Amino acid sequence: MAVAASLVAGSPLLVAAVIEEPILAVVYAITLGVSVWLFRDARRRRRSVVVAVGWAVGGLILPGIVHFGYLYGRMKSTTPAEPPADDETERGNDR
Repeated sequence: MAVAASLVAGSPLLVAAVIEEPILAVVYAITLGVSVWLFRDARRRRRSVVVAVGWAVGGLILPGIVHFGYLYGRMKSTTPAEPPADDETERGNDR
């Protein structure tokens, strides 16, 4: 219980770790950003929400393995990403 309480945002232990090792904040921010991208890319490729969340959470827990594993699987995937919506098709070609 004491360990969980010391990891709460704003706790002196967490603040001290970020102040003493600011590179940790940068590494965690990059890891979080890549995991968010994993989630969004998996959803764009029509994966279920559960699978997309699994990739994102896995990317937070084991980033080196999961991020590269996702990219490797993405290269071998035959399911293309959904093409971006074109403004002309959304308006119905009102020219």
